[in-house]
Amino acid sequence: MEETIKIRSIPKSDWQGTLQGFQSSEIKQVLEIYSAEGTVIGSICQSVRGKYYINGEPESSYASLESATGAMLKNQ
Repeated sequence: MEETIKIRSIPKSDWQGTLQGFQSSEIKQVLEIYSAEGTVIGSICQSVRGKYYINGEPESSYASLESATGAMLKNQ
């Protein structure tokens, strides 16, 4: 069974609560990821350099939104 998710952009004014290891100047956008039931399952930050980070943690980066989202769903 394929899982359906929804992705919503978080306004820059709300980034402070999401970003953990980044300066906001290093981030292009922050996205909130929702399950099919509408529950927030996490967030993904896109850096200005084009890398993606799950839940604002700089330890692991992903080359695409799809790979970051896939990793997030796997770790649920």
